[in-house]
Amino acid sequence: MNRHSIALALALSAIPVIAYAATPAQTVIKQSEKATGFINFYYQSQSGELYLEANKLNQPFLLITSLPHGVGSNDIGLDRGQLGETRMVQFERQGPYILLKQLNTFYRASSDNPAEQLAVKEAFAESVLWRGKVVEGKTPLVAVNQLVLNDLHGVGQRLADTKQGSYNLDSSRSVILPEGVKSFEKNADVDVLLTFNSSKPGEQVRQVTPDGKFVSVRMRYSFVALPEPGYQPRAYEPMSGYLSGEYYDYSAPIDSPVSKQYLLRHRLEKVTPGIEPSEVIKPITYYLDPGVPEPIRTALLDGARWWEDAFTAAGFIDGFKVEMLPEDADPQDIRYNMIQWVHRATRGWSYGASIKDPRTGEIIKGHVTLGSLRVKQDHLIARGLTAGWEDRDAAKQASMNLALARIRQLSAHEIGHTIGLDHNFAASTNDNASVMDYPHPKATLNGDKIDISAPYSEGIGEWDKFTIAYGYGNEANLTELVRQARTQGLRYIGEADSRSPASSHAYASLWDNGASAADELTRLEQVRRVAIEQFNAQALLSEQPLGELSDVFVPVYFMTRYQIDAAAKWIGGSDYSYQQQGSAERWHYLSPKLQRSALDALLNVISAQSLSVPSEITDILVPKAGNYRKTRESFDSGLGVLTDPIGMAEVLSRQIANRLLAPERLNRVNQGFMTDSEQLSVVNLVDKLLAKTVYQDLQRGQLLAVQMRVNTVVLDEILASYHHEKTAPEVKAQLLARLQYVEKQLKRRSNRASNYQAAHFDWLLQAVAKGIASNEFRFIESPLNMPPGSPI
Repeated sequence: MNRHSIALALALSAIPVIAYAATPAQTVIKQSEKATGFINFYYQSQSGELYLEANKLNQPFLLITSLPHGVGSNDIGLDRGQLGETRMVQFERQGPYILLKQLNTFYRASSDNPAEQLAVKEAFAESVLWRGKVVEGKTPLVAVNQLVLNDLHGVGQRLADTKQGSYNLDSSRSVILPEGVKSFEKNADVDVLLTFNSSKPGEQVRQVTPDGKFVSVRMRYSFVALPEPGYQPRAYEPMSGYLSGEYYDYSAPIDSPVSKQYLLRHRLEKVTPGIEPSEVIKPITYYLDPGVPEPIRTALLDGARWWEDAFTAAGFIDGFKVEMLPEDADPQDIRYNMIQWVHRATRGWSYGASIKDPRTGEIIKGHVTLGSLRVKQDHLIARGLTAGWEDRDAAKQASMNLALARIRQLSAHEIGHTIGLDHNFAASTNDNASVMDYPHPKATLNGDKIDISAPYSEGIGEWDKFTIAYGYGNEANLTELVRQARTQGLRYIGEADSRSPASSHAYASLWDNGASAADELTRLEQVRRVAIEQFNAQALLSEQPLGELSDVFVPVYFMTRYQIDAAAKWIGGSDYSYQQQGSAERWHYLSPKLQRSALDALLNVISAQSLSVPSEITDILVPKAGNYRKTRESFDSGLGVLTDPIGMAEVLSRQIANRLLAPERLNRVNQGFMTDSEQLSVVNLVDKLLAKTVYQDLQRGQLLAVQMRVNTVVLDEILASYHHEKTAPEVKAQLLARLQYVEKQLKRRSNRASNYQAAHFDWLLQAVAKGIASNEFRFIESPLNMPPGSPI
């Protein structure tokens, strides 16, 4: 350094320097990885702290939890892609703190009067979900680790509810995942890895985790912008076929209900408003998970695109589209409606869920979850039905075709939920008018060969076209649409009177077929008998040992299980509609002729001939080989590892007797008879059941063994109904009288039977006496279980 430079340096050093220390907020921003968009996040990799820029104070938005990674068990129900509760929240500042408050959207006042709105707001509580302290600085930052490292999704509660143990969140093993911190135009997401621990993990947890004591789940917090103004809510109509939201409006006039319901649906607007067809401003577009393999991928796309026809018929040109997710798109982006392919340890349900605006019902994002093992179950069913085919190449192709046909239908069904539609469990009795029913694969007889060439209906039905027109079409046309649906004879029954086997509506069942439940049961029983008699080891996959054959036989033997439920609903069954036309709508019991036809069909399938399996079939149902083990999909057995043909008869006969003798069904039968003596009575029903079983002459061999087991089951179920808390007292009186008559008949039959048969009747007689006296007595202390059927 020369002299002039040194002098200059000295001179400069004499000038006072004013130091400006960086604020804590500026330091955080400088040291952090940034994710900017709808909400700005700052992640400090060294400390593991995540900061949020609280610049949207007092501005409502949505908070949704979800599971980008699942636990992998259908029984537990914590699946990949599962959406949690949609909460409308907002950030508020109180002194040095930021609060995240969940707003109460259920109670409101729709008037323009601020005082009226305030009165409602002050009448009901809100919920503060979290509090954080503001970091000093110009930019309002707040650390959110305590907010997101929290079980807002309810994983621990779900594990407890499914009896998997008492799990607690382990903060020491839970972290924010920086690669999952993202911000988009309309939403911002934070992914966290939460670990839950328990000293006594449940069976399902142990099955799907490396160490059941520690369950680590990836959870996502999504902060989502509310939709732009302009969406017009549509009032819920029971006949619309839609899912709905509800709120209480305290500004409603005195002569108007406080409860208000609205349809759930996407925003879809025409370029040219009105009834006439028009291009749309922005189509509803769904994107398929690229993780779906072929040929399933093509089948899913085909089924999803069925809805294009419904929107076109409703006047929306190119209003609905389905595409593969682009490579540069992120499925976390709220702008993408997703169809996701999900794997579990066991087959399970698929779901159609959505993120929606709780104020209006506008669907912001549809999210379809399809279980990958469903297709294998359908393939297994088809292999059992085609085991007797001589042309094995044709059988393999037919099995594949059936499985893919079901995938197309399933894709359309679940997307239907995400565009707002409810189930329609009456559609199968109405010429398969909707994909929103649960369909059973159709198998017919062509001579002595089972035909599965048309297992499912293709495309959407007439009901589906009506629903899209009602929910998305011009509001001025709604009354006329409902009138047309009535004229067409379209039938719609949703969840409330369908799922329970004891429910009352005669035409609303799951996994059934046909306009006549009785006729279809009779027809399907004929197919079942052919399938049983032709069953052989050709139903196995090439690499499977013979011990796996019994699992393929399960859906063959139980083929009629759902049609049995449907036929039972005809007994004491009612018919009514949601098509309200003033006071013209009535409900009524089914005619005596229809009820008796259903009873005859059910009594036919509880016969020993129907329940028995030929010895040449049971002989090849050998025990599991080597390290193969029975699963939940296997027959239960009273013979250890051996397949139990009498146990099969026990399980199926119990289902039939249970459905016939369901307390609510017997109550309806009794009341129907009291008002119309031509109707079936409880006495008539029970006597016919006993005449087909307990009073039947006993056969020889396996038929004798089946008869004895069925007799035991039937009397067990009569006693269960007699003691059931839901059984009406007048029905109990009838059941007691029949049981006392049974005692006399058993004494008579014992007196004229062989020693072996007499022992059976004597044991039944003693058991009936014990059963009448004690509601805790069971003829069979540990009934054999039926393997799961749903979901097909």
